[in-house]
Amino acid sequence: MEERKALGWLGRKITWGFSPGVFDEWQGLGVDRVVDTLVDPDDHGVPERPDPFAEIEFDPENMGRAVGQGVSAWVLGAAWSPRPLETFMDFFWSDYFAVSIRSVRPSTFMFAHMNLLSRHGLGNFRDLLHDVTIDAAMLQFLDGTTNTAGNPNENYGRELLELYSVGVGNFTEDDVKAAAVALTGWVAPPRSYGARFVPRRHDDTPQTLLGVGGVNDVATVIDTVVEQPATHRRVVSKLATAILGPDHDASVTAGIVDRFGEDLELRPVVRSLVELGVDGAAAPSIVEPLPWLVTALRFVGADPERLGRDGLRRLGGLGAFFRTSGQVPLLPPNVGGFPEPDAYLSTSATIARFNLGALLAQRASRYALEASDDVDRLARTLGIVDGFTPTTRDAVGSLPAGPDRIAAALASPDLLVV
Repeated sequence: MEERKALGWLGRKITWGFSPGVFDEWQGLGVDRVVDTLVDPDDHGVPERPDPFAEIEFDPENMGRAVGQGVSAWVLGAAWSPRPLETFMDFFWSDYFAVSIRSVRPSTFMFAHMNLLSRHGLGNFRDLLHDVTIDAAMLQFLDGTTNTAGNPNENYGRELLELYSVGVGNFTEDDVKAAAVALTGWVAPPRSYGARFVPRRHDDTPQTLLGVGGVNDVATVIDTVVEQPATHRRVVSKLATAILGPDHDASVTAGIVDRFGEDLELRPVVRSLVELGVDGAAAPSIVEPLPWLVTALRFVGADPERLGRDGLRRLGGLGAFFRTSGQVPLLPPNVGGFPEPDAYLSTSATIARFNLGALLAQRASRYALEASDDVDRLARTLGIVDGFTPTTRDAVGSLPAGPDRIAAALASPDLLVV
């Protein structure tokens, strides 16, 4: 892929839009250096991301406010993170495990869950799956706290096998039962500081899971499922779909699957997939609502200092946008995660996107307003390096420079495909 297009793809697909001046900076660095900085920010002196939930004032009598603040804080953190690939991975894993704050009490357990995903998002898959399994939010979400000796609850064991590791067709009902028994004994009381193990609630009887004997606790369950080739294929396939698009050529990932199976390290997998993307292996994909929102926030310059901690909640169109789109951070609709991307192309979603884009355009920075003076510059600033399609160019250009033109550009179909 030609370098300018590769940088545009990286910015729109991986970092969810460009902050002012970033595309010009990237052109000076070159694709290889940009990829290396995104994947290995520690090696390039990139600051750590702050905890987006650190300043939320939690009131047990008003958990709804904490939830709203948490969603707002996560979105703003995503828009202004110095490590955008890590944010991309946070959201990928939140969709993969699909824990919903609706099922988690207190809400702070969900904030800890998101930070757990952040710590492990580019680390080792074994460590990630182990810690998610005994995470307080997950224990509440899939009834792990009621999984006891003598009365095993199979909910998490089933989803562990079906969604988080080997996948459908690679396990039996006996495997589900074995996993459930081996995982008994964990609790996450709402008034506690997290999860803990209660030995008297645990059944230590050795189980046979996926043909492996002697499985009797969290460590042996996780060791068993992560060593399965089906797990390696599933994880890499999910990552490839997220990065390269749902219609990518699956044959290009065969070698990546084999390497992942050797050590279960995620960072090399992500690097390889991103490099495939900039080399032209990515298929066109729909920009989902959350990446679109972050792209819009980055472009108009709606930073946390200008909006304040509750700033996103004060945007009247935000609630309608999230309700219509069905993609609310921390709130996947079901255990299978968020809908497929084409679910976000409805007429109502288009209207919500335009309404929110119009609100954000009214808060546009001078940088965004100046970019709107020229339609071609506006497209390039949004990362559409070849410019708008003729139809979009005519429509956007027919509006006066400023908020109206910015709103139309943000709502345009050109910004919905990358």
